[in-house]
This record gives sequence, C-alpha cells and structure tokens, in this order.
Amino acid sequence: MPERLSVADFVGLTNEDLSSPGTSSFQAKMSDCRNTVSAIEESLETDHTTLQRMKKMIKNIHISGVSHVDSKEQYIEVLENLGNSHLSQDNHEVSTGFLNLAVFTREVTALFKNLVQNLNNIMAFPLENVLKSELRDSRLVSIDAIHETPIKLGKLEKERKEKTRQLGLIRTEGSDGGEDMERERRTFQLQMCEVRD
Repeated sequence: MPERLSVADFVGLTNEDLSSPGTSSFQAKMSDCRNTVSAIEESLETDHTTLQRMKKMIKNIHISGVSHVDSKEQYIEVLENLGNSHLSQDNHEVSTGFLNLAVFTREVTALFKNLVQNLNNIMAFPLENVLKSELRDSRLVSIDAIHETPIKLGKLEKERKEKTRQLGLIRTEGSDGGEDMERERRTFQLQMCEVRD
C-alpha cells in the first residue's frame, strides 16, 4: 500500500522545497500526496454514502414508528370502548382490566412516540445538514487539478528534454524548464492546501 502523508509531513516537505528546491525530496513525494488525497476523497465518498443510507433508515424507522403509534392509539380506543361497554353491563372487574390496560398502553405509547420523535429530531435533521453542507461543500482539495499536475509535469519534462536534445545543450540549473517545473510544483502545493467553499 502506498505511503500516506500526514499534514505535518506535507507541510515539512513543502517548507523544505521552498527553502531549498534543488535538494528537496518533494518531487519524489508528489505521488504519495496524490495517493493520500485520493484515499481521503474515497473515504469521504464512503462516509457520504453511509450517511445517506443512515438517513434513509432513520426516515423509515420514523415512518414505521409513527404508523405504530397510530395503530396503538386505535388499539387504546378499542380497549376503552370495551371497558366502557363492560362498565355499563355492571361487569366491573373486566371493565377495570380493559380500562387499566388502555391507560398503561397510552403511557407506553406516549413514551414510544416521544422516542420516535426524538430520533427524528436528534438524528435526521443534523444528518441532513451534514449531508447538504459539510461533506458536499468542504472537499479538502481539488482532485481534478491534482490529477492534472503529473500530466503537466510530464509534458514540461518532455518539452525540456526535446529542447535540450535539439539544441545539443546540457541542462543547466535554473533553466526555463526547471523554472516551469518549480512553478508546477508550487501550483501543486497550493492545490493540496485548497479548500472549497
């Protein structure tokens, strides 16, 4: 598995590259930077998918819970009707049993209704906000730009080699190709630090 760079390692490599570009090992670690960003992006996508599934499950639990509460309320009504019916027939023991069961069921149903509503309020709304804002809008880096950087660097390197081959020149430090590659490295470093709003 490719090495993953921490933020501290990236900052250290970038500082080293800024202070002494000629001896810096940043160029060699660029693939590790891209791999780290890709792994983070993949992890974010997995988290996003998991949170979407969780949101759907919570919504289904809420819907079934509300339906369960409605059924329980109808059940309570039937128990009360049975209790009142037996009360009018002077069958007090049976009437008391049905009415007590109705009261007990009403209290348990009220607690369950509160539980279902709290689940919806405490989990569903914040989860929806996270899905709408944080995971979608706060990508750590511009992945497209980071994936384009090796292509640009490769083209610059080929152009530089072709130019020196055609002219028969030996590469000197600080040539235009080196400056272009350094500019591309700086752009890559900035893109790694970019945060989308």
